[in-house]
Amino acid sequence: MDLLVGVAVFGWVLLLVGHGCFFVARRESDQIVQFWRWVMLPLTLASFLVLSPAFAQIAGRHWGEWGHLKDLLQDNEARVRAFSSRADGALSEEEFARAKAWFQPVTFHFKTEPEPVKIHLRRWNPPYLGIDFGQGQNAVFDPVTMLCIYSD
Repeated sequence: MDLLVGVAVFGWVLLLVGHGCFFVARRESDQIVQFWRWVMLPLTLASFLVLSPAFAQIAGRHWGEWGHLKDLLQDNEARVRAFSSRADGALSEEEFARAKAWFQPVTFHFKTEPEPVKIHLRRWNPPYLGIDFGQGQNAVFDPVTMLCIYSD
């Protein structure tokens, strides 16, 4: 979903820039200019409506249950970051081993899911924590934006 929304926003920006350049270059009222004026707004609105479920899913990661998960990720990210001696937050092999020994996997239960998800230390560099949704489904989210960085 994150990729789909990113591509859509990029496409809308390109359309907007192209639309603006087209009107600056062609001030006279051609048939093609009239066509663009007639078609651009409905196409943009239709694409926004088609993608609104994806926007809702991504926005939902900041409130409700996902908001609690986000708080949990941010809290534990800060605790793991304390193990790092580097400015960029990356952990050395020794720091990762200490953090892994210290960090106990945390579970979080979504009301809509039968099994709780497990939050575990997964990476050497931020964001450190991965979420195991079960059945081989794992993901890593940026703890601030909640954009999915990795999933399998």
